[in-house]
Amino acid sequence: MKLKILIVDDNEEIRALLHATLDLADAFELHEAHDGPSAVALIDTLAPNLVLMDIMMPGEFDGVEACRRIKAAGGANAPKVVLISAKPVDQIKADAKTCGADLFIAKPFGPAQLVEAITALYRV
Repeated sequence: MKLKILIVDDNEEIRALLHATLDLADAFELHEAHDGPSAVALIDTLAPNLVLMDIMMPGEFDGVEACRRIKAAGGANAPKVVLISAKPVDQIKADAKTCGADLFIAKPFGPAQLVEAITALYRV
């Protein structure tokens, strides 16, 4: 069974790059959302195992708040959330901890690093 991943980023090119990178592994079922509110809305119907969430997105709320809402709504069954950002790591670590993120990856990152991080979380 493939791991179901929701890719959340306001930049269509980044979503496409993440999708193409993960598609190469052939171990994932991939879905996309363009902002935090749409990601939160998809969680119940999609039931992803993992959410790759950009932090800096315009709109009603950012990726940190979307992570917080996803974790709070899902309780013990909440999907794992990996926050992704170009912000300096020291600025993000506190946010990642307080919203319940399972992992933080700093941009830029390589395709192998992303697949390795997901594999470490799930042993795919």
